[in-house]
Amino acid sequence: MITTVTITGADDSIAPAALFPLTSSFPFVEWGILVSKKRVGSNRFPSEHWLKKMEHLKYNIPEIKLSCHLCGTYVRELCAGNDIVIKELNSLWDIFDRIQLNFHAIPHKIHESVLDVLKKYSEKEFIFQYDNVNNEVIHFVNNAGIKCSALFDTSGGAGILPDSWSEPLKNIKCGYAGGISPDNIEEQIKLIENKVGDIETWIDMETHVRSNNDYQFDLIKVEKCLEIASKFVK
Repeated sequence: MITTVTITGADDSIAPAALFPLTSSFPFVEWGILVSKKRVGSNRFPSEHWLKKMEHLKYNIPEIKLSCHLCGTYVRELCAGNDIVIKELNSLWDIFDRIQLNFHAIPHKIHESVLDVLKKYSEKEFIFQYDNVNNEVIHFVNNAGIKCSALFDTSGGAGILPDSWSEPLKNIKCGYAGGISPDNIEEQIKLIENKVGDIETWIDMETHVRSNNDYQFDLIKVEKCLEIASKFVK
């Protein structure tokens, strides 16, 4: 059963405060915030100024659910056991309940020292893309007792539907992403629920809740997806 819908990619094309009405109407929504050392301030990757506004909003409206989706250098450094991303985010790190490592189907080396870093933040849930390239990472982390989840996303963030949705992993919480859009969300939720049954899961959308030219985070598309999903979320 789907309990959370993550909408990823809010950026400077909207004000952080614009997310609050949707949070109020659809309390199951989680906002996935993309964070990259090199791409900060570009499409999908909010600027530092925007992030500070979101931090202020979160402290005043704590019911807003936020996840940090790390990309690029930050992911490689964290996998190597380097906590530089945590130091650079500073107080922003505290506003996120979940931390997602985006591999984008690029092989990543995982060092044992990463476990020491993750164990310092036992209150957070760490999400690892299950992309058929780095699948061993989630098992390595899970076996160490880290609170973690797997996100099935074989499209590498490109917004392409898989031929079929994967069966959930045993004893690991799983989410589903890739190609879900306002036009197909109802059908895809039904297909995912057929796979997971009563197991708690979530879905994540990014590419198809933006304008066709990718410049705008489209709140109309977002609201349509959340309205449809609300009929299924438990």
